[in-house]
Amino acid sequence: MLVLTSRTSIPLLLGAALFLCSCGRKDRVEVLQSRAPFKDEPAPKLGLTTAQRYAANDAQSMLRWSTPAGWNFLPATEFRHLNFTFGPNREGEAYLTLLPVNGGGGMLENLNRWRKQMAQPPLDEAAVEALPKKPVFGRPVPFLDITGTFTGGSGPMMAAAEPKPDYRMMGAIFEAPGFLFTLKMTGPAALVAKEAANFDAFCQSLGVAGTPGGGI
Repeated sequence: MLVLTSRTSIPLLLGAALFLCSCGRKDRVEVLQSRAPFKDEPAPKLGLTTAQRYAANDAQSMLRWSTPAGWNFLPATEFRHLNFTFGPNREGEAYLTLLPVNGGGGMLENLNRWRKQMAQPPLDEAAVEALPKKPVFGRPVPFLDITGTFTGGSGPMMAAAEPKPDYRMMGAIFEAPGFLFTLKMTGPAALVAKEAANFDAFCQSLGVAGTPGGGI
């Protein structure tokens, strides 16, 4: 499976900006010097927070989001570009992954991979179309909500985890030009029930950095 790395180029953020900082407040800032860009130096990115400017990967730099109260923001991994845990023992997990459409499979393939992780039969296209929709990036997105026994990985490169009964999985998947966004939350069913509203709020907070509406 192909995934994004920190060296992947995503042509969604273009523009130039000047980043200024000072120790105290001033009514007027005067720029005394400037320089031409170095060869192959990337252009400054517009509208980024400090966290996004020093992001670990392109997904973090291109997106804006609100982290729910009580969620712990973790370092990104190869398959988790926004990565969180929650719960008293951090047993709940939530993450966003950005995949190339041709390398990570399509919506149906990924939804059924998730269902397999919860020991559920696959869906066909008509069943996916009938799934409830929730807003993500300003568009209605198919939303999966399953309670059962969680077995972890289901792909050829993913080892199955020890079965965890009474678990719940919530997730959403949709395609943008060239990419597939996957949003997923798993954990003990009672804990996920408490965090369901936070997951919805996180999904709805997602947007493209530097754009007024944040949609894709």
